[in-house]
Amino acid sequence: MAYRSSLVAVALVATLVGIAEAREIRLPDEAPVQGNVLVAEAFTRTTEDGVVPIEYPAWPGSKGMKPSTWFSVRIEAHPGDVLILAPGEYDAEIWIFTPGVTVCTDPAASELAVIRGTIEVDADGVLLEHLSVTASKDPTTSGHGIEVNRVYVRSITIRDLSSSDNPWTGIHIIGTEGAIEELRVERCALRNNGMDGMDSISVRHLVVIGCTITGNGWNLSTGVGIRVGRFVENLELVDNVVTDNRYADVYRPTE
Repeated sequence: MAYRSSLVAVALVATLVGIAEAREIRLPDEAPVQGNVLVAEAFTRTTEDGVVPIEYPAWPGSKGMKPSTWFSVRIEAHPGDVLILAPGEYDAEIWIFTPGVTVCTDPAASELAVIRGTIEVDADGVLLEHLSVTASKDPTTSGHGIEVNRVYVRSITIRDLSSSDNPWTGIHIIGTEGAIEELRVERCALRNNGMDGMDSISVRHLVVIGCTITGNGWNLSTGVGIRVGRFVENLELVDNVVTDNRYADVYRPTE
């Protein structure tokens, strides 16, 4: 996920009735989706020195702490909010730090919202649904379609989504520590990614249902369709089409 120079600050404030109520956030009507996009509950904090930007661990991981002002666009979202994208193509790298949000294409639309870049999930209980994610036009970005950070995520659902034609992996687990209790991938298309269709490092319960995972590994001789991590305790592979992946369709290390 590369730096972009524009700093278009966008704050979306939830309606307050005693506490913040979950709401729909319609994009790009309420905020642009371009460049480096931060989805979080807050962007500043008050210290003895005054109000300062909150720092977030943007790529490349622990060495990439970035203040909220580094991001091109900042979208305030709270648990339960639904970020609804109009169909169309968006050149964006998106970081999600709000737990319990949904990001999806407008369900009334006949075409998908296409993210040309990476969606990185750094919060628990997120649902990604009815989207397409594909290679960024910027070759300096991470090259993965969806990144799930095991430091922060205990469960995530990815449903009715395409993550295809990325230089590296369609769904990739990142992070230096931690374990994901459940990764659910339902009715997704993971096609023609340079490395793996998906991997599952430090996932305990892996559920893949009704997915098409084909043609992965063109950029790496060891690329596979589904890479099952050594720590997976419960594996559910149901009604999937997993074929024509370079090294193996489903690969699990024996040790």
